[in-house]
Amino acid sequence: NSVLLARHAARNQDTYACLAGFLEHGETLEQCVAREVREETGIEIKNIRYVGSQSWPFPDQFMLAFRAEWASGEIDVDPKEISEAKWFDRDNLPNTPPRGAVAWNLIHGTFEASSKK
Repeated sequence: NSVLLARHAARNQDTYACLAGFLEHGETLEQCVAREVREETGIEIKNIRYVGSQSWPFPDQFMLAFRAEWASGEIDVDPKEISEAKWFDRDNLPNTPPRGAVAWNLIHGTFEASSKK
């Protein structure tokens, strides 16, 4: 019931959000998710699964949401990208992105609820 959230170094210092990154040439989506989590937090993940998507306000970009399970490692952030990362209990979340954002849906578990209907 824990979720790994981070405060990004360059923006929204009062908000904890999901980890994010960009797909590199030749990478699968799952490889990208694992790489970004490892690079930004030092955490290894497994059982990566797609749960939803949302268009992004920049031209020709799209946000894809994935869930994964912790496999190994301790939090060790890349300070160029992440100012802080922590595990949070779903019943005691910090300030998160606003309702309607793909990150809010991912953090608050609404993707699972809508897919079970």
